[in-house]
Amino acid sequence: MTALETRVEFSSALARWLGVEEVALVREDLLPDGGGKKRRVLACFAEELSDIKHIHLLSYAGSHTAFTLSRLLPEVVIHLYGTHYDGGAYEAAMVKQLEARENVHQQIGSFWTMGLAFNKQKWKSRPAHHFMHIGGSLGIDTSTKSAVDETIKTIGEAFHHVVAVASGDLLSSIATETPAVTGVLTQPLAIRILKYMSMKNASGLWKTSLNQRIKTMHEVRELTGHTWDPIFMGTVFSYLEQKKELPPKLCIWVTCPTEIDWLG
Repeated sequence: MTALETRVEFSSALARWLGVEEVALVREDLLPDGGGKKRRVLACFAEELSDIKHIHLLSYAGSHTAFTLSRLLPEVVIHLYGTHYDGGAYEAAMVKQLEARENVHQQIGSFWTMGLAFNKQKWKSRPAHHFMHIGGSLGIDTSTKSAVDETIKTIGEAFHHVVAVASGDLLSSIATETPAVTGVLTQPLAIRILKYMSMKNASGLWKTSLNQRIKTMHEVRELTGHTWDPIFMGTVFSYLEQKKELPPKLCIWVTCPTEIDWLG
């Protein structure tokens, strides 16, 4: 398997906006097949499932994991049991993206309804069907750890890494290579509380409203020219914007899929 490039960019505009010396961006959004934080590990995952014809995933509506998997594995049917998460225009845009994929079967409802539907299928235990962990968590993987190592070699060890936390896989991978990392919690409140208590380096227990995160991402787009999401990257940038004291050098991991047009 060919190693994926680790792309690092520097943004003086974001550095001025946040009042820090330097901002480095790890552009995971530019990886192939839609990009996003799970693209590296999903490549290994896809290779391991050569005989699988159906993959079942319980995650949020318009899931990034389903988005990337459907491109990596065009001959495999991705069954997404998607839960609403008050994602506004971004949630609608991601749902629309998945609806356009012929190999994605997407159901949408409450967490309890989708959880019941997912487990009902799982209990049948049919051959050639694979059921992923909740949220698509795949654990720490060597490909992501290699990307972290490559990033540190490129920018040096003085940078403090910041990453959005959904499953927590990326935060855990970065933490194995450097203690200078903060994971900004993005999930619904109950899950944020659990992650906050169970994960080292997790922060941002209280997050700003969706409207404020959308406003922040408008500002970030004006500064960078890039349209990143308000759910994950919006939470990260809002968190950093509110912090009174920040490390002088920040390395922000951009982990949403490639340029989804949700701002209009």
